[in-house]
Amino acid sequence: MESILREELDQGVLVLTFHSAGPHNPVSRALERAIIAACKRAEEDESVHAVVLWGGPERSFSAGGDFNEVKNLAGGPEVKAWIEGTLELYRSILDLTKPTVAAVDRYAIGIGFQLALTCDWRVGTERCQFIMPELKHGIACSLGSYMLEKSFGRLAMTELIYGGEPVDAPTARRMSLLNELSSVPELLATARAAAARLAGYPQLPLRRTKRFANTRFSEGLREIASQSVAIHSEAFAHKTAQAHFKAVLGAKYAAGASPASGTAAQEAPASLETKHADGASLNGHT
Repeated sequence: MESILREELDQGVLVLTFHSAGPHNPVSRALERAIIAACKRAEEDESVHAVVLWGGPERSFSAGGDFNEVKNLAGGPEVKAWIEGTLELYRSILDLTKPTVAAVDRYAIGIGFQLALTCDWRVGTERCQFIMPELKHGIACSLGSYMLEKSFGRLAMTELIYGGEPVDAPTARRMSLLNELSSVPELLATARAAAARLAGYPQLPLRRTKRFANTRFSEGLREIASQSVAIHSEAFAHKTAQAHFKAVLGAKYAAGASPASGTAAQEAPASLETKHADGASLNGHT
């Protein structure tokens, strides 16, 4: 089976390329675990000076969590494991003391949006969009609301999670959700250049400052973990999102998929935003 995460180190910049099946990179448990392991290795590897995360050429950064796995959650211990896994993913990036850059094309939705927020710097194409549409589809947005409020303030957070509308690239740049804009062909090169630039700073003050700033962010996520588990458990127990999962997955909705396996995620990416201008199916959660 082809790797779900590709790693390439060039001149001190490690590029982690998401490679889920389909064009929109849903975050399965398999991809989650692969990113966590890669980030831990990068922190320990002295030849790695900075890390770029991206979705690959002509692919979304990530359209969120994999519905083939999420559809099976029913409000029990598996919800706790799901939230803990998501938080470990975020912390694996936040804990990196080396610069991290998200290279965003097409869509960053739900968990994909949140994943980009854990990075130090975000470069996006003119066509990229950020969306946090969980509430309109019956999925709780506890982690997302916290991360957005910490990053942009309460009023921006409420507009993003209650409106659930796409944030286009120019708007994302104005609100510092994006730090740089790039053409589609130059996205990876621009992200690499940003990573190399940050890696060129005197490292001791940079890494100590990163650790100081990100520790506060991580601690806040840790503090809301139990509340997030409770909120999601209640929502899944009441099956508030099942109609949407069924509409998106179609015939695959009835197929069994173990949340721990990641197998179905590779075979059939699923969606939260059912259709956009390009007709693509997209997803997201938390």
